[in-house]
Amino acid sequence: MSLTLKTKHIELIGWLGFILIVSAYLFVTIKLVTVSSAPYHLMNLFGALCMVVNARHKGATPLFWLNIVWALVAIIGLLQLGKV
Repeated sequence: MSLTLKTKHIELIGWLGFILIVSAYLFVTIKLVTVSSAPYHLMNLFGALCMVVNARHKGATPLFWLNIVWALVAIIGLLQLGKV
C-alpha cells in the first residue's frame, strides 16, 4: 500500500470519527437517543477511536489524548448500562 493511499484511508477514518461524534451529539439534541443509551455511547466510543487513529498518524498529541479520554468516558457509560 502506498503512503498516499494509507494517508487517504487514515483521513477517511478521521472523518468517520468526526461524523460519529457529531451525530451522537445531534441525536441527543433532537431527542433521537438519550445520553444514557447504548447507541449514544457506542457512537462516541467508535468515533473517538477513529479520531485516535487519525490523531496518532498526524502527530496531534492533544487530540490523541482528548479522544483516549473520550473513549474511556464512553466505556464508563456502557459499563453503567451493563453493556460491556
